[in-house]
Amino acid sequence: MTAAAIMLVMGLGHLALSARSLATGHVADETRTAGASRAPRLALRGPDWGWAGAAWVIAAVALVLTTGLPWASAVVALVVSALATVLLAARARLAAVSGFVLTAAAIALAVLVDGTAVDADAPLARMLADSAQAEALAPSVVVVAIAALVFLGPTSNALVRAIVAAARRTDEPSDAPPQRSTAWRVLRRDRELAVVRKDEPEATVSGFRGGRIVGPLERVLVFASLLAGMPVVIAGLVAAKGVVRFPEISADRSGGTKAEEFLVGTLCSFLLASLAVLTVVARS
Repeated sequence: MTAAAIMLVMGLGHLALSARSLATGHVADETRTAGASRAPRLALRGPDWGWAGAAWVIAAVALVLTTGLPWASAVVALVVSALATVLLAARARLAAVSGFVLTAAAIALAVLVDGTAVDADAPLARMLADSAQAEALAPSVVVVAIAALVFLGPTSNALVRAIVAAARRTDEPSDAPPQRSTAWRVLRRDRELAVVRKDEPEATVSGFRGGRIVGPLERVLVFASLLAGMPVVIAGLVAAKGVVRFPEISADRSGGTKAEEFLVGTLCSFLLASLAVLTVVARS
């Protein structure tokens, strides 16, 4: 149950941050670092830490009281959630990667070494025992499934962005490639009479951040497909993503970085979904 506690505590903390972002207009989980070309990172202000901390503590205490989770597991979940979030919010590339590795390793290790389950006398177990679907609803599986779905939302978004941002900063060239001139000079006997410049359309920034919604939906679909034994759905999803991203990838003339970014983001997203599936399978 420690793996479920980590996913649920960390996931509810980031859900609280997302709720605060919607309420205040401050996007707590997406900002840019030193340059405009840098990728967004997790950025938390003072009040954000308060919201996240309150959500972590409430989730941990609720798990202990409703499922009989050992206090030691709740403390582990709180420590991993806080430390991983601090690392994801750091500007250093190594720290962001460490946050991803810490979260994935903690979940995987908890699945392997922790065999605790929901206490039979816990309120949640008694409630499910009285339900009409008592035979099909194992309390531990229910808790882990809910934790996995919560974890695959904003938390996984932040983890995937951290890896993609770290990879992008690593591959950034030190010198910008030369740009082709869009101006023509009118010369007469080596004298410059005029300069004609080509008008370039102004770049527009879309306010629609579909990735924040598509990412969780993608991971939930992979999660459900793996549990249902339908890998063909995952193959179709990868093909659909390739079709949608094809214009952007084909227009990339900087050495194929867009294709690599697509692969890194997709593989990290699928890895997190696979970890969630592993926790459910272990409970089953």
